[in-house]
Amino acid sequence: MKIAQLCSILHPVTPDSARGIYGLVGNACDALVRRGHDVTLFASGDAKVNAKVCSRVPVNGSARGIPESEILRENLETASLCFSQAEQFDVIQSHFSLIGCHFSPVVKTPTFHSIHSPITPELAPHLLRYRKEKFISFSLAQRSQLPELNWVANIYHGIDTSVYAYQDQPEDYVLYLGRMTQDKGVHHAIAAAKAAKVKLLIAGVSYSNEGYWSKFIEPQIDGVQVRFIGHADVEQKRKLMQNARALLFPSLAQETFGLVMIEAMSCGTPVIGFDVGAVAEVVQDQETGFVVRTEKQMAAAIKKIKHIHRKAVRQRAETFFSLERMAAGYERVYQRHVK
Repeated sequence: MKIAQLCSILHPVTPDSARGIYGLVGNACDALVRRGHDVTLFASGDAKVNAKVCSRVPVNGSARGIPESEILRENLETASLCFSQAEQFDVIQSHFSLIGCHFSPVVKTPTFHSIHSPITPELAPHLLRYRKEKFISFSLAQRSQLPELNWVANIYHGIDTSVYAYQDQPEDYVLYLGRMTQDKGVHHAIAAAKAAKVKLLIAGVSYSNEGYWSKFIEPQIDGVQVRFIGHADVEQKRKLMQNARALLFPSLAQETFGLVMIEAMSCGTPVIGFDVGAVAEVVQDQETGFVVRTEKQMAAAIKKIKHIHRKAVRQRAETFFSLERMAAGYERVYQRHVK
């Protein structure tokens, strides 16, 4: 099949990107190419994928430091470039929450929309105008956010399990990895680790302009029990995950999936997450981690983490969350809609 993939130009698309959507799209492009498909990526020109790259902007917007208003214009131009060539493709997959929906009704090429962020009350009415378009969910939990949409398939994210290699003997710490914002619940991870009397390493991007970091997180970092690593690149992230006894996922947001969970699981590292969004679909409670509701339950789960077999955690990642399984899922849904 001739497949078009459409993604934002804000950051470069590459399989080893530390930014979820851009790494996911990069891996999807390469996996579909390996399966023999002719894939064209519409994104910034500095994308590094095995697919063809078609772009009106040679360098991603973040590297150029351009304002958000300009990013929107360039994303619209990128989408226009893709859909103006629609007849050249068997299918198009848009990785925008809404932009692709403005274009897909006016072309005959089957177009699939993937929404990578939670469906907010502000976004929902706009999506409902396009409810008959074809949407692919990343979890059944995501569908529950707006069940009126025409969900044509549910395809879990996949990762390169050879990159996130299995580690049988972890070190003595638990890990939080992600953004330092209130909806990610970092303060709950800190409280649970302290209650369980274990070391917690925190890695990710902090936002000093937000009161959350300075008020709730920074005062808790003592450099001994609670350590802040800062932003971790792909290699650092992988090592932190491999050596952790558990990954804490205390998100309060309605996560559409939670890519970091399967990255950790691929390393054999169990996940302890709040029962919000897709967590209960990814983590097998008491088998590959724990699905909890409170800080107290998270602390108790940390104390029981030694009873989780890391090989079982790795096996679940290989079985359900590999790149090839993800690509095969996309392939099946594309084929169902190609005339």
